Amino acid sequence: MTYEEMLNAKTQNDTMPFGVISKKQVEGKYRDVVTIDDRLLGEMGFRESLQNGCRLNQHSRIKQQLHYELNELEGGKLELELEPGSYQTFAQLLNVNPAIVAKSGFVDNVVSQLFDGLAQMHEQAVFHLSFAPNNLLIRKGDEMPMMLLHASSFGRRELLQTLYADGKDFIAPEVWEGQPMTEQSDIYSLGCFIRHLYEQGDMPYEYKQVVGKATQSDPQKRYASVQEMRSALQKYRGLKRSLFSFVGAVAVVLCLLGLYIELMPNAEDVEFVEAPPKEQQEELVDGSFTMELDDDSIQMEVLADSGEIDTITVNQRKMMELYMQKSEEIFKKQFTQEADRILTKIYSNQNMNASEKKFMSSNNEMYDELLKLQNKLAEEAGISDDAAARLSMEIIDKLSFEKQKQLEYNSSQPNKPTKEDE
Repeated sequence: MTYEEMLNAKTQNDTMPFGVISKKQVEGKYRDVVTIDDRLLGEMGFRESLQNGCRLNQHSRIKQQLHYELNELEGGKLELELEPGSYQTFAQLLNVNPAIVAKSGFVDNVVSQLFDGLAQMHEQAVFHLSFAPNNLLIRKGDEMPMMLLHASSFGRRELLQTLYADGKDFIAPEVWEGQPMTEQSDIYSLGCFIRHLYEQGDMPYEYKQVVGKATQSDPQKRYASVQEMRSALQKYRGLKRSLFSFVGAVAVVLCLLGLYIELMPNAEDVEFVEAPPKEQQEELVDGSFTMELDDDSIQMEVLADSGEIDTITVNQRKMMELYMQKSEEIFKKQFTQEADRILTKIYSNQNMNASEKKFMSSNNEMYDELLKLQNKLAEEAGISDDAAARLSMEIIDKLSFEKQKQLEYNSSQPNKPTKEDE
């Protein structure tokens, strides 16, 4: 078997609506050629349409347009000698390597290139009509989709039905019924081609939305132009990215909330007992009662000048309540300052990006530090442990919420440096 026969054996099933693609040696180099099917040569107007299409092809400057020369062979046969390169139909490509659709950027590149080519063709009132996989070529090497013969060169309905009989599903229904070709008929066929690419897998959201409108049976319900179809695809793609970003942000927030709940001390069950009937009681102190107030502290002093017990007056009770309020304010002020410093370490970018083991260890240490701080300031302020626990919990909850909101805001501003970066 010669080398040329070996090459042809690899593409023996690569058939287009017009003929078969094969390799042929031309001036010492192998070129791809399409041998026109003999059954078409007898169709009325086919040769003339092919010649007119060839003349227009020579002047085309569209990248996605495959140039060719029309050669007449012995016995009246015709052959299309394609420009230098190696080509195969999408039908052949998907048959040999169906996984190529999953290749990153492959479908996006093919669709984008077809958008570009069709937009330029429609400006010249040229319509391809059929994007059936066996009527669209791909150039090996750069994976550029290439169009060969356009249906607008073969205007007669009977001739079109003969040419595209095997790919009727890719033809707009109104054209098949005899109506003229339009931009909407190309949009319909392009939508069918995209749907065929994902025949063996799940179609992405943005393509599913665009294909659904492009393949409407009513031309008026399709996209008005290729530019409109491309804009819709970009819009749906942007919407999908925004949705993914939102889901990711929610996941981060839920993760932080889960860590916060996990690190907080477990609440103890408290059994509530009905209080006994209130009885009149006397509050007793020895001697006389004196109190000194200043801005930062309260000092109490009980003097025992005699052995008699005096009842605390209403004014004295109010002074004691004022003392407790002042003490709690001092505790809150001092605890807030120190807790803010400690929680800043917990909700820093460095701590959040640490490993889970290191993250948990670091946070446990900081919460121990908060507990020690609570006990120390409670003793200095002279308030009870219960009051200190209640106040510190309120302060920690408030500061943690503010730190989480600030962290979420910083993460949504990628170009704005955080305090740690500065």
